[in-house]
Amino acid sequence: MLVAMSGWRQAVFVRQRRIDVIRRALASILDDETWSPATPRRLHVGDAEASSRGWTMICTELANFFLDRGGLETPRLCRLARHLRAPAFEVDVRDGVATTLFEVDPLGRMRISGAAIHDFTGGDEIEITGIEIAQRAINFALIPLADDMAMTMAQLGDGYPVADYLGALVGFPGWTGHDDSFSEAIVYEPPKITLPLRPLPEIRAAIEPPTPRAAQVAHDRRGRRPRSASRPRR
Repeated sequence: MLVAMSGWRQAVFVRQRRIDVIRRALASILDDETWSPATPRRLHVGDAEASSRGWTMICTELANFFLDRGGLETPRLCRLARHLRAPAFEVDVRDGVATTLFEVDPLGRMRISGAAIHDFTGGDEIEITGIEIAQRAINFALIPLADDMAMTMAQLGDGYPVADYLGALVGFPGWTGHDDSFSEAIVYEPPKITLPLRPLPEIRAAIEPPTPRAAQVAHDRRGRRPRSASRPRR
């Protein structure tokens, strides 16, 4: 199911057909984030489907999941592209009329084009425009762009037609209308904190009292116990 909030449609496209590879890469970058070891949570990221053109579409359960930085310096989408060494982009359609394109190259560098939106790449929430961030849409040439769409794509302001055009180029026509089915779920399983069954030797030595040792009896040079030790005095 696509993210839908007040007419908001959002999807991520990654140039990698193997969903299991994407799943492992995403788990790796999420492991780098701060998660409470006391309450590790299983997270359903979203649903994914691969196309015959070599791209996978991911629709997340949470809005802006891939644009969130997770407490680190760069958005998750940038870290995912860098980890996979593959380009990726996200398309946001708001109210059916405003479209924003987030492109990430294999090095994890992001460019933003289209309708004004808050800057997810920096620390401040600043409204920006596509012209300020990128000279033209598809700045990294992630997907081929027809000449007759160049001017329209530069603004990305007419909603679904532009978004569906982007999706069709990578094998997902009409994705904003919920026309595509999804084959696999992407679920993040945080690393579990396990405790050893027995404390380590150095820990046991600190918490366990020493075992009392039996008193040793002296022997003479011939190995015989002295009379005083063999028989108690009367």
